[in-house]
Amino acid sequence: MPAPAKVCLCLTSDSIAGNLAVLERYRAEVDIAELSADRLSPGELMAAARLPALAGLPVILTVRRERDGGRWTRDERERASVIWRLTGGPAGGGFAFVELEEDLALQLAGVPVIRSLRDVHGVPEDLEHHLRGLARGTGELPKAVVAVRGTADLVRLLGVFGRTRSLSKVLVGTGDAGFATQVLASRLGSAVCYVSPAGTASAPVPADPGTLRGMYRFPAIDADTPVFGVIGDPVMHSLSPVIHNRGMAALGIPGVYLPFPVDDVPAFMAAADLLGIRGLSVTVPHKEAVITFLATRDPIVDRIGACNTLVRPEAGTGWHGTNTDAEGFLAPLRRALAGRHLAGMKAAVIGAGGASRAVVAALSDEDADVLVLNRTPDRARELAARFGTRWAGLDGRGIAALGGHADLVVQTSSAGMGEGGGDPVPGYRFSGREVVYDLVYAPRETPLLARARSAGCTVIPGIRMLLSQALGQFRLFTGRDFPAATLEELDRDL
Repeated sequence: MPAPAKVCLCLTSDSIAGNLAVLERYRAEVDIAELSADRLSPGELMAAARLPALAGLPVILTVRRERDGGRWTRDERERASVIWRLTGGPAGGGFAFVELEEDLALQLAGVPVIRSLRDVHGVPEDLEHHLRGLARGTGELPKAVVAVRGTADLVRLLGVFGRTRSLSKVLVGTGDAGFATQVLASRLGSAVCYVSPAGTASAPVPADPGTLRGMYRFPAIDADTPVFGVIGDPVMHSLSPVIHNRGMAALGIPGVYLPFPVDDVPAFMAAADLLGIRGLSVTVPHKEAVITFLATRDPIVDRIGACNTLVRPEAGTGWHGTNTDAEGFLAPLRRALAGRHLAGMKAAVIGAGGASRAVVAALSDEDADVLVLNRTPDRARELAARFGTRWAGLDGRGIAALGGHADLVVQTSSAGMGEGGGDPVPGYRFSGREVVYDLVYAPRETPLLARARSAGCTVIPGIRMLLSQALGQFRLFTGRDFPAATLEELDRDL
């Protein structure tokens, strides 16, 4: 197996002091640093030669052109002169590596070369051939940085990783869709995993050193590490990686759980085979599309018409699908009801999307009297017909109907999500006797929940369902129950 990838911190401050301050903050979490000297102010540029001695760890020098993602806009001969003076000239020396582009014919003595190419347009069809041709000199390390624009690019890049496993290289897939190739760098065979300081908006990958080592347990990832994840579009905001990775860490279980932005489900299933993924959580908009790829499935998948969990206990076997949303919805509700039965309870479900199907199925199976409300009445009618419930539009008549059907109010739409989120039923006045359950989990208290709480209602935040449905997935993925103490911490912290 290739050696574990080095964690390399990208230093992009415009001053030596600023870069040293960043390095000091993350020193315990990185193995090497890369100085982007092209980003230094003119007065600091030649002072860059002092950085390796002050850094206390190996430093890679780059003076990157604008077309390669850097800030250098001056003459190419001047750039070559700067690189020579910083690495081999009288004031130079001390850098562990210097990165040179494939078209820069610069002779340097005494400093190893990383020979690089960049493609901001995607993963080239001939990347493997190009990568092998980069190591043009003895000891030169080939490096390719390519934009992973979507799932098809990810599959192409994973194929290159697999076919060049025996080649010493640095291979970087940028963008959200390439994130997994960074976290799994050691597993895939890249010599370096690049990280940027937390909060760096222009960072090519969204992991900072603390997240990489803390949440993803990067140093422990090897060829045998089980891989799990969540697929959706969008999905990088998902809290599922926090939940599952913290659970595995608490129990000392080897494994890593990643977010996979997916714009092409069939292509991703090929990527899952290449990565040997053992289990997947599925979120919008793919809960129906994945059903086609199941070898077996639980009856709940057909009942709801959606699958939110895929498991594959052994590599090479087919996928088994199930759905933990219904039970994940019910468990927090049962706790809030404190012994009251759902049978006969008048429940209003706002929204008619994928999440509402699991909710309506669960409530119907508990013999609740369900009313579906939706801004598009036809969708409310279709959902109600599937489960034999009542329905109405989310208009004046619907709000009036809600007044007589509100022992339980469940909000399943995207209303209230994010900053400035709205209230799906601003015209409804709570009496204080309702139980109000909002599946939106960010923010934790939506405008609807805040208004219901002020009226004296019992409220259930969406984070409770997110955690609850994850418990069933965690058990299927690992064979272990989620640790209770960690669950309490997450309920408090998220």
